[in-house]
Amino acid sequence: MDAVIEKRTTKARAHKAATPEKAPAPAVSKVQTLFAQAGDFLVKASGTDEDHTFSGESDRLLSIGAGIALDAAQGKLSNSTPENTAYDVAACINAARLVPEDSESVDRTIYIDNAAKCLEAITGTAVHRMIFTDVPRPVRGSALTLEPAPVAGKQFTEEQLKELYWQAYLYADCARKVLFHYASDAASDEVFAFRDLLDKYLSRAEARLDADTVGTLIDGDLPEISADLCKVLSLLDPYATEKDDGVLHGVVYQLRSAKRIADGDLGVLE
Repeated sequence: MDAVIEKRTTKARAHKAATPEKAPAPAVSKVQTLFAQAGDFLVKASGTDEDHTFSGESDRLLSIGAGIALDAAQGKLSNSTPENTAYDVAACINAARLVPEDSESVDRTIYIDNAAKCLEAITGTAVHRMIFTDVPRPVRGSALTLEPAPVAGKQFTEEQLKELYWQAYLYADCARKVLFHYASDAASDEVFAFRDLLDKYLSRAEARLDADTVGTLIDGDLPEISADLCKVLSLLDPYATEKDDGVLHGVVYQLRSAKRIADGDLGVLE
């Protein structure tokens, strides 16, 4: 665990050192507004009805993060700068997502995602570089290990990277259309929530389709859409399995294909 903590600390410091790559910091009044919004979202996240099987400590951790954000909205920073304070809030979210045998509902995921976007605006650091999005919860009593995400060894041209992004979006958009049509027939609150969550992420992805560049497989638009798809899959896949729902299994397959492409599957380019 010490090694993991050191790894995360080193990574966070590395992000802070990369000042030239970050967006300009927003004005102080805007920062306080963003902290207030993040705090409100985390208050709601900490209060969702969860099916925890053990401690429920994730609720408390999210509540602590909310308190830090709301204090910062009043000018009471927990750390030396607004940026570092935002990282403190992010750390609470990450800790909440590592509590063994706690759960995270669709509603909680949506609230956390909204809070994370506020933190992104404060720090200028992409959400997937601050917040755990695809790390499985450890089993109670076992050691936590974080495996690095696989990185393709092949060097992609800018055109290939843009094609990967476009194809990933197309697969995910197909899944979205299926969910939109299926939600009304399914008459399920969970399916409506999955539909809305995927729609939120893909609306954000759609706004970047005409960008001149999409970054690389480890930094930029591709890992961001991959992280968003991973969050949807982590919730939708077990639900589809539990309900043994053929339509939802198909949606899961489409989203897995989209994520595989965003992670660098060359098949669509050959």
